Amino acid sequence: MPSSSRRLRTPPGSRLLAAARISLAVVAALLLTWPGQAVAKKSAVTEQAPPPAMWSMNLFNSTVFRYQNPDLNGCAAGSTITMLNLIALSPQSDQPPPRGSSVATNSFHWTITTSWNSLETIMWYERAHMSMSRDLKGSDPEGWRNGLNYFGWGSMYADVYRDMAYTSFNAAAHAVIDSIARTDKPAGVLGWAGSHAQYVTGYNVQGDDPRISDNYTIIGVYLSDPLHAQAMPTGYLTLKQWKSGPYAIKFGKYEEWGSTLVDPIDGQIGDKKWHGKWVVIQPVR
Repeated sequence: MPSSSRRLRTPPGSRLLAAARISLAVVAALLLTWPGQAVAKKSAVTEQAPPPAMWSMNLFNSTVFRYQNPDLNGCAAGSTITMLNLIALSPQSDQPPPRGSSVATNSFHWTITTSWNSLETIMWYERAHMSMSRDLKGSDPEGWRNGLNYFGWGSMYADVYRDMAYTSFNAAAHAVIDSIARTDKPAGVLGWAGSHAQYVTGYNVQGDDPRISDNYTIIGVYLSDPLHAQAMPTGYLTLKQWKSGPYAIKFGKYEEWGSTLVDPIDGQIGDKKWHGKWVVIQPVR
């Protein structure tokens, strides 16, 4: 007698469809693990963009360098002589003017010299045109600025160099690089906590061209010191050395006092303008 129960049978066509599905799954798994596919994926992951461009320049020329010695108080005057000498050697027509400014209206009339008489003439001019008390030695940043403008462009009101004070090292350092790159002129810096004149003649940066862009990272600078005992007509400093290195090369906050007179050019008092900030004698044209 036939049983009332029935065995469920898979139709023949369904068996073929299931087998085909299994085969497709196996093929897909093999493709995902195929050596060629793995290499392609690895190459896509490890491919990297080229590093940012490096930009370097240095205006320094040893043939026109002047130490301040034997005048141990003439660091600003010694710096002024060499800075103007370097400008006289540098082409001034192929640089774009600083953004927001223009080229100098006064013509540059400095004649290259390294004479002692020229240094002393500059020092006494700077001392006669500063806001610092006359019983203090040397010059302050305004005297240095005025000396550069007067002997380079015929008037302390020429406005080629300005004394600028920044509230951070990074802002001051970028101002130095910007000004050198865009004017082809050295930039003065107040070293030794403001008591010594030094100047930067070049740089090494990574990123965009600093002549036309602010998008760059400072790698190092070329620093010159007019004092013979420092034995550094020019020396390369990394950014870290310049920011946090020994006292003799460190660019730190201005800590000097004594400039209490009102500056006839900007109407400010030096002590209030510079103290506790990073001070740059900055070319702007």
